[in-house]
Amino acid sequence: MLSHAGPLARSSAALVLALLGACFGGAPSHQVVQDTTRSSTPQVLILGTHHLGGSGDFIGAAEDDILSPARQREVAELVDRLAAFRPTKIAVEVQSAADAALNARYRQFLGGGATLGRNEVDQIAARLAQRLQHRRLYAIDHQLDEDIQGVVQWAAQHGDTAFVGGVRRFVAQMQAANDSVPQLPLLETYRRQNSPAFDALHSKYLEMARVGSGWADVVAKRYERNLKIFANLARIAEPGDRILVIYGAGHGKLLREFVREAEHLELVDIQPYLAERR
Repeated sequence: MLSHAGPLARSSAALVLALLGACFGGAPSHQVVQDTTRSSTPQVLILGTHHLGGSGDFIGAAEDDILSPARQREVAELVDRLAAFRPTKIAVEVQSAADAALNARYRQFLGGGATLGRNEVDQIAARLAQRLQHRRLYAIDHQLDEDIQGVVQWAAQHGDTAFVGGVRRFVAQMQAANDSVPQLPLLETYRRQNSPAFDALHSKYLEMARVGSGWADVVAKRYERNLKIFANLARIAEPGDRILVIYGAGHGKLLREFVREAEHLELVDIQPYLAERR
């Protein structure tokens, strides 16, 4: 398979997803949603995603066979919609140090020597890159250790039952939402994972800042990790680029914020590419 536990395996899930679970070549057949060709400013389209392969960290992952015929039809539609953006580069959640290995295996896939695995790097990024005749993918991830469980344990040891109870209730809600993924159309899941409501979950970091000094360290690492991911993204951006970023949905809020505030980049709204057809 193109994806395995090595260089193409996803890095650890986005912090919100890890702790709370996921809430969830040829011309494109869909009309381009908006004009993305007039400006020389690099444009960035960010698709937040869950683990298509069903892997999980803190929360049990929903079981959903992305290789089933029904899901494959949905993946094909998603790729068709993303192709309407006409990306010139596709960036993925693979550690930047593994870029060479990522592209060695991508070349194997192009040459027929590897098959697509279950994760989003394979199912979306590699498939779309092949369709658009891209010669490579771009690994932009940066890893940092984020000790979420340590913060929860600290709160429990110090008798902060309100905090621990709140986390448990929220985890239960998110687990229920995660378990609903197999019942939802793929596009609906992505509409939810890339919505303002999902991005608003990031506020939980700041609400929990009262839980000892250790939480501030976790939040600082969270911002540091995403800032370094953004730096890797900015580094590959050239005039006229249209960069599609496929990343854990929990990173979406900060990555979109950084791109939006960068004068040398232009953020493109993902929702029109995911909207229901009428």
